[in-house]
Amino acid sequence: MRALVTRALGVTAATSAVLLLALAIVLVVLDAREEARVSDEHARQTIAAVLTVTTDHDTVRAAIAGTSAGVEGRLAVYLPDGATIGVGTSTPELTDGLRVATSLEDTAIVVTTSPAEVVDGELVLRIALLVLVTVVGAGLAVLVGRRMAHPALDAVRVLSDTAREIGLHDVNVRIKLTGPAELVTLAESINAAADRTGRLLAKEREMIADVSHRLRTPLTALRLDAESIGSGPVAERIRRAVTSMENDVDRIIQSVHQNSGEFGDRCDVSAVVRTRMVFWTAYAEDQGRICDVDLPYEPTPVALSTEGLSAVVDALMDNVFHHTPPSTEVGVAVVRHAGWITLVVDDAGPGVADPEAALLRGASGRGSTGLGLDIARAAVESTGGTIHIERGKLGGARIRLRFAEADSNHERQSPRAWRLWGQRPQ
Repeated sequence: MRALVTRALGVTAATSAVLLLALAIVLVVLDAREEARVSDEHARQTIAAVLTVTTDHDTVRAAIAGTSAGVEGRLAVYLPDGATIGVGTSTPELTDGLRVATSLEDTAIVVTTSPAEVVDGELVLRIALLVLVTVVGAGLAVLVGRRMAHPALDAVRVLSDTAREIGLHDVNVRIKLTGPAELVTLAESINAAADRTGRLLAKEREMIADVSHRLRTPLTALRLDAESIGSGPVAERIRRAVTSMENDVDRIIQSVHQNSGEFGDRCDVSAVVRTRMVFWTAYAEDQGRICDVDLPYEPTPVALSTEGLSAVVDALMDNVFHHTPPSTEVGVAVVRHAGWITLVVDDAGPGVADPEAALLRGASGRGSTGLGLDIARAAVESTGGTIHIERGKLGGARIRLRFAEADSNHERQSPRAWRLWGQRPQ
C-alpha cells in the first residue's frame, strides 16, 4: 500500500512538475526575447540622442561602443555624408532602422543589423535553476504527501494485519482502529462479521456435539448388548457395524473439539464431569461396576467448550468400559492445584502395556481405533497442559489430564499433579 501511494504521488508530482517546468521555460524564453528587443531599442535610442547633437565620427563610434548591440557588432549608423559607422549589412534605403534628423535637410539612420542572441549563458543558467527547483519541489511534494497519508496508511496496515490474523491464526482477534472514518467503519464491519461467524460456528459445533453425544449413548448400550449375544456371523456383523459407527462418532467429536476454543469458550471441569458421569454411573451399575466420583466444590475453569470437554470424558470412560471386564472398578476425580486442573480416570483393569504408543493417533493394541486418547490429548494440549498414562492406585491404567486453569499465570514446569495422590512413578 505504501509503495502504491508513493508511486501515485510520484506520478502526480512528476506530471505537475513537467507541465509547470515547460510553462516556466516558455515564459523565460519569451522574457529573454523581450529583454533583447528592449535592449536593442534602447541602444538605437541612445545613438539617436547622440546624433541629434553631433555627427562626429569618433563621438558616434564611442557611443556605439557603449551599447551591448555595438559591442556584439550588431549596430550600424548610416550618416548623411555617406559614411557608415559600426557593422552594417544593409543599405540605408533597405533598412528598417531608426531615422534621425541631424539637420533640416539631412537624416541619419540607426540600424541593428541582426537580432540579439536569446539563448545565452544566462538563459541556460535560469533554465537549469528552474529544473533543479522543479525536481526538488516534486521530491518534497512526494514526501509531504506521504507524511499526510501516514495515518491512513497505518490504519490500512493495522486493518490488513488484523484481518489476516483473524483469517489464519486467531479468529478471536478484533480490530482496534483509529484513523479515517471510512476505515474505522470498515473495521467495525469486519468485527461484526467475525462476531456473527463466531456465533454461527459455535452454534454449529454445539449442534454437532449434541448429536454426537446423543449417538454415543445408544451406541455404547448397543455395543455392550452386541458383546453379550455370543458368536456367529450375525453377531460379528453387528459388532463390526457398531465399531464402525463408534469410529465415525469419535471423528466427529474430535473434529468439533479441534475447532473449539476459538471464540473464548470455557467451562467448569467439575460441572461437566458431574453431568457426564450421571450417564456412565448408570451403566456402571448395570454392569456391577463400582464407580467412585470425587469432585471439588470450588470452580475448576479451563479454556475449553463444554462440548469439547464432554467428548473427552466420554472418550475416557468409553475406553474403560471397552477394555476392562464388567464389574471392574473405576474411579474419576478432579483436583485443582497451583494453576492446574487435573482430571484422573483410574480403573482396576489390566493397564496399558505401552503408554507412549497409546498416545499416538489411531494407535491401539486392543482392537479399537485409538481415537479416544487422541481426543483427550488434543484437548488438554490446547490449554497448554499434558496427558499422562500411568499405573493407577486401583492397579490398572490411570489416565491423568493436566489442564491449564483458565486465567491463571503459571509455568509449564509447575509440580506434577500426580504427587497429590502420592503416586510412585512406574
